[in-house]
Amino acid sequence: MLTTLLLIGIAAASATVVAMALEARGLLPPWISVWGPVVTCETENGLGALDRLARPRYRRFWRRWTDVGTVVALLSLVAMTAVVLFAAYAALTQGGASQVNQPRNALAIPGVNDFLPLAATPAILVGLAVAVVVHEFSHGLLARVEGVAVESAGLIFLALVPFGAFVGIDETDEADASPTGRNRIYAAGITNNLAVALVAFLALFLLVSTSIAAVPGVAVGGVYAGTPADGAGLERGDVVTAVDGEAIDDADDLRAALDATDERVALSVRDGRDGTETVTLERSVVVTGTLEGTAASSGGGERSDSGADGGDDGNDGTDGGNGNATALEPGETITTVNDSPVATEREFRAALENHTVATLETDDGSTTVVAGAAVAGIDDDGPLAAAGVPDPDGDPRSLVVTRLDGERIVDGDDLRETLADAAPGETVSLEAYVDGERREYEVGLGDRNGEAVLGISLVPGTSGTTVTDLGVDPYPSAQHLGVLRGQPVADGLGSSPVARGFAAFALPFAGLIDGLSTANFGGFVGPVADFYAVTGPLSILGGGVFLAANALFWTWWLSLLVGVFNCIPCYPLDGGKLLRTTVEAIASRAGLERSDRAATAAMVGASAVVAGAILLVLSSPFLG
Repeated sequence: MLTTLLLIGIAAASATVVAMALEARGLLPPWISVWGPVVTCETENGLGALDRLARPRYRRFWRRWTDVGTVVALLSLVAMTAVVLFAAYAALTQGGASQVNQPRNALAIPGVNDFLPLAATPAILVGLAVAVVVHEFSHGLLARVEGVAVESAGLIFLALVPFGAFVGIDETDEADASPTGRNRIYAAGITNNLAVALVAFLALFLLVSTSIAAVPGVAVGGVYAGTPADGAGLERGDVVTAVDGEAIDDADDLRAALDATDERVALSVRDGRDGTETVTLERSVVVTGTLEGTAASSGGGERSDSGADGGDDGNDGTDGGNGNATALEPGETITTVNDSPVATEREFRAALENHTVATLETDDGSTTVVAGAAVAGIDDDGPLAAAGVPDPDGDPRSLVVTRLDGERIVDGDDLRETLADAAPGETVSLEAYVDGERREYEVGLGDRNGEAVLGISLVPGTSGTTVTDLGVDPYPSAQHLGVLRGQPVADGLGSSPVARGFAAFALPFAGLIDGLSTANFGGFVGPVADFYAVTGPLSILGGGVFLAANALFWTWWLSLLVGVFNCIPCYPLDGGKLLRTTVEAIASRAGLERSDRAATAAMVGASAVVAGAILLVLSSPFLG
């Protein structure tokens, strides 16, 4: 990433030096202006189109349409203010640093921004061009509708990279327009951005619903280093379609098929480029994540391929701790558990079911752990706190749940499955190891939306260690397609239209949202396109369907983003101008003298607060 940023920085600096030198020597045409790295191309050509669309017979429509948009924009202004202030609050009080607010992700540069894939660059540029041109053209159109002169229009480049567009509105005419007229001008870009976003999304919905299907099997989003899959040559873009000749449809089928086989297994693997081949591999239990860190898959997958599910019974009665002889690290292979050889996840968890305290041996040494569900934290007013269980205070090793209501708990999934069978309000026995000492508690289960809860947050895996006997990080291709088709969102986000719309908008960063997805989606691009097939009448177009879908996806997404972003009440964004004009109108009707001063003060104050909040969010990764 640093190398990429360095190369981009060198290229941008070089382009800036060349552009400034050309301007200094008078070698650029007069319609090109250079201000450091910012280059503008300004023209008066094409402005006649604005006058034609703003003719008297069309004005009533544009005004009524933008009146509706003004109301939507003002409501969005309030919502965006709340979002920005909440994000700043989280940065201050909850350690708000995350992948989302990394400074590089403020740059709309594919390949640098984590959520804008380099492979999607053409579609992103199309979407960005549509968003900014529609936005500025709309300002110019409503300016002419309100009798305000438009002097020029143009494009903005940042170091020769397309960055935006603008229209030159006569400031004197603008100041003479009524507050309602000015609000229409300011809200026009937002209104039409949202309209284009809706149209593009509906077209995308129709296209993916009728012409794109997920390839059956398990899409390989990435492969963990040192695992059997890595040794067998599997890579991102492959699709596992069968295990020992038995077809599989999804990750659950793959897990069930692997649990029914021994160490040696044959996989049928579909490569989007070379067809299908059979790969035979020897399985082993490899660590993919620990409390100290998580191995990254070769394809950039968002989650580890976790082991151990479900189980019961067994307790050796030994009090134990975390006296590690050698700490486990991602990539190590666990060979034995309490002297029992293990080569599969099934054998790994079977060995742990009968031993609460287990010694795990690898080629590099051994470590002794309490095998259970590691707790990252407990709610102050939750059931566990009420039962007297001490908070782990950020150290999941200090609190490990090993049994609930008589059921053996080997990992976090076990605990969730056992809770799913319990009833809210029920009192259950809980066995846990607190600082290495075995303790028992009676806990009254809490109620959250009709489900029994303990009021805790868990660490994935067994005592914070996740393992795999294959090494494939599945890519949720069918899930992403379902979101684009408007299907209900899984795992508690709800099935309302708002929840489904949020899920679609969140797809580029969906892997960061619990309950939404395990990976981000940037379009049907690169190896990801191999996870899908074109179906129906449009199949004759082949990959052209993917190109159209990508353009529609980024057009709707960026149009919505540009529209909503401009609702932020910070000058010179449209939201700041809308706030000023609205306050001026309200103050004038209230009989306040110098209502313009009050409006300017409101805009400046809001801009300062919002800009400060945004800077706080962006700087939070560097805050101690």
